[in-house]
Amino acid sequence: MDRTQLISELYASRLVAVVRSRSPEDALKLANAAADGGIKFIEITFSVPGALDVIKELSRRRGIHVGTGTVLALQQAERAIGVGAEFIVSPSLELNLVGLCHTANIACFPGAATPTEIIAAQRSRADLVKIFPADLVGGPYFIRQMQGPFPDVRYMVSGGVTLKNVKDYVQAGVVGICLGSAYLGGLLEKKGKKPFVLEMQKFVKAVAQAQAKKSKLK
Repeated sequence: MDRTQLISELYASRLVAVVRSRSPEDALKLANAAADGGIKFIEITFSVPGALDVIKELSRRRGIHVGTGTVLALQQAERAIGVGAEFIVSPSLELNLVGLCHTANIACFPGAATPTEIIAAQRSRADLVKIFPADLVGGPYFIRQMQGPFPDVRYMVSGGVTLKNVKDYVQAGVVGICLGSAYLGGLLEKKGKKPFVLEMQKFVKAVAQAQAKKSKLK
């Protein structure tokens, strides 16, 4: 899929499930449960054992987009793209990944946490700038503050997203809203699949409601 189209689809659904599990089996279980709950974007971090095999397996599932997170080196990005990753995410400002990804028509989301890093990511033509850790730098308030000097930057956020603040991120115009791996993994392990799926559906509903409200205000 063209990376521009991918961003458009992410903007329509907003939510990204981040998977950081102890085994390939746990990663597949968590990713598929998130997808069953209506989450259309899945990020498999490179810290997952056998991450490439997990990405390859999930890329066969229809209706979802699978990417790779915690990408810190060109070789990691190349290998992930080779097995079907549709987007590449970094926790830090890995600007050398942008050109590689764009040559392959793959979306790239480098991490940033300061105004200097945000403008550097924008100048590198990053598709989205991932604010991490979003909760520690100010959450939706930080995004709104950064929109003043950087009105053209499009954001992803990761860190501290909950049902209480997900609507605020939508209202702030954030394109990608990551549901954290610790939260997702703990929820599935403690509650089981059915309550987990219901919780994901609550997030999907909350995003839809916030998008509808935002559209009415335009």
